[in-house]
Amino acid sequence: AEAIFEAARQPEYESYIIKCSYLEIYNEDLRDLLVDMPRSGPNVGDSSGKKTKLEIMEGSNGPFCRGLREVEVESASDVLGLMRKAQQLRKVGETKMNRQSSRSHCLFTIKVETNRRFEDGSMLEFCGKLHMVDLAGSEYIQRAGMDKGRTSGSV
Repeated sequence: AEAIFEAARQPEYESYIIKCSYLEIYNEDLRDLLVDMPRSGPNVGDSSGKKTKLEIMEGSNGPFCRGLREVEVESASDVLGLMRKAQQLRKVGETKMNRQSSRSHCLFTIKVETNRRFEDGSMLEFCGKLHMVDLAGSEYIQRAGMDKGRTSGSV
């Protein structure tokens, strides 16, 4: 995360905004793991504090999750702090092989928007995303010591 902030702070970029989102997919349900974090931007979530129903949509720039909160961050430590807080909300289960086996898939995204001014005075906007994916634990059920009732919670 520090490398992203260092690159964005380079003098050729006039301004930058860095935002994060964290999506959990559990039993085909979508969940925003940053739901209790402060909002950022005019079109992020619902300003009333109610939970927004999340939906995967196909947009002009590719697929996206409608209703997923983006939280603006100022430093690499902000990014790590968000990840730590959100990680505590994930669906996990204990097995013989792993005390904190994830039961869900998660997608943590860092979105970077920058503006670069060129010598001729023109401005160009750049936007990029880094997606980090954590797939649900896939321990072999018998070896992991899970019973059939608990496997129904698997993704």
